[in-house]
Amino acid sequence: MFRKKLIHFSVLNLTTIIAAAILVLISVRLTQGQISQVNMAQQLLNEHLQLSSTSYRLFKQLTDEILIGEFANQAEVRNKRAMIAESLGRIRVLEVQQREALGAEFTRGSIEDTDDLERLIDAIIYEFEDLSRATPSDANNEQVRFILEERIDIAFREAINTAVNRQSNVVDTLNDRIENIHMLVFWATFTLAALAVLFAVVRTSGLMRSLSRPVAALTEATNRIAKGDFSHRVPRGFDAEFDQIAAAFNLMTDQLASQAKSREQTQQELEYMVAKRTAELTEANTELEKSAMVKRNFLADISHELRTPLTIIRGEAQVALRRDDRDSDEYRDALSCVLEQSVALSRLVDDLLFIARADSNNLRLSREHVDLGQLAEDIARDLQHSAKSGQTINVSHQGNTGIAADSERLRQLIVILTENALRYAPEATAVTLDIRAEGHTVELNVIDQGPGIAADDLPFVFDRFYRGQQGKTDDQGLGLGLAVAKAIVNAHEGQIEALSESGHGTTMRVRLPRS
Repeated sequence: MFRKKLIHFSVLNLTTIIAAAILVLISVRLTQGQISQVNMAQQLLNEHLQLSSTSYRLFKQLTDEILIGEFANQAEVRNKRAMIAESLGRIRVLEVQQREALGAEFTRGSIEDTDDLERLIDAIIYEFEDLSRATPSDANNEQVRFILEERIDIAFREAINTAVNRQSNVVDTLNDRIENIHMLVFWATFTLAALAVLFAVVRTSGLMRSLSRPVAALTEATNRIAKGDFSHRVPRGFDAEFDQIAAAFNLMTDQLASQAKSREQTQQELEYMVAKRTAELTEANTELEKSAMVKRNFLADISHELRTPLTIIRGEAQVALRRDDRDSDEYRDALSCVLEQSVALSRLVDDLLFIARADSNNLRLSREHVDLGQLAEDIARDLQHSAKSGQTINVSHQGNTGIAADSERLRQLIVILTENALRYAPEATAVTLDIRAEGHTVELNVIDQGPGIAADDLPFVFDRFYRGQQGKTDDQGLGLGLAVAKAIVNAHEGQIEALSESGHGTTMRVRLPRS
């Protein structure tokens, strides 16, 4: 995990810093110890030099005492002997401390040589004292010369030089140690720093890669999603923290994709609904225009249809009343014509009233058991006389064709369908009334061999006042028959449909429930 990497990086950096600090502390401690030993060795060297200087001055004064006699200053001699004793005491103390600090091997001979030096100084002083008490003679002069040359210039000088050289060597050795320690600390510090820098560079590069890869992936994913590419996903396989971010980002992308898809679906549905509604409104507007046209045509037709029988009735009445010498046959013919036109008007008014009642759901039915097959046979016999030359009406029925219905309305329905078939069917053709039982319904098919109905007219044949191209070529009817038929079927909770193809006849199919 990236957090663990950061923790390891921090711990290793802290370890490096602590190691460097410990190394510095060790270096300081070692350097302090070595410096202390150097100071001690330097102090010993100074004490030896001071001892050498004091001893030489003492030896000179003793020599002057022998040569001058009573003119020598004995107080200075005693003072220098005390100084020599103090120097030797300090030297002994320092040499003991040095041996304890550096070891017997490193300070071999220092304390012993000091003892020898002290004995040598005492011996020289005793020899000078012996000469100072003796009577002056040539032998004494030889003895002084011997002391000065052999004892002082050779023995004492060698002893002092040995002690001074030894301490100088100790100082040089300690300085070399300090230098070595400094070099060791320097190279150790340099190596530690180089390793720390190398580790920091390598580890920082690794951390940067661990950080840059997921950041680059997230940046790319953000740009892709900003452009609308919701299919892009952030790759996995990073550290746990970035994997969690990637998982959350991918989840967010899934949700955005789902929302975008839902929004797109909603937009498509809205566009579809708008288009559908527009189409419906367009169709409704077309229907309204057609309805308005049908109503205008109806008003024209109804005006024509009403005017014709009313004109005939009025004309017949006027003619009948204009002459007083008309016989009863002429009056009978006039009244027959008036009656015929009155019946036509009555039928037209009845049809309009029936449709109005059907529209207002105020149509009353007197239901009873009706055998639809038998009723069709009766109607076929009644209408056969009105058929064209050579036209026949065939009836076939299968199964139990009994239903609970209004017999008068069913008669009106079959008459309308049959008369339409006879009207549009050519001469010497058959109109078939096929009735059959199918489960809980009874199906009536009125089949003719006429010219059929055009595809453009077929959806509107049951609309009131509508007359197709074929109907407009003749003067029969106002387009109310099939509308009345549909109203009768709907009142009986049945279904009616027209099956036709131009040039291949027409089938009017009615399905009525048994109860």
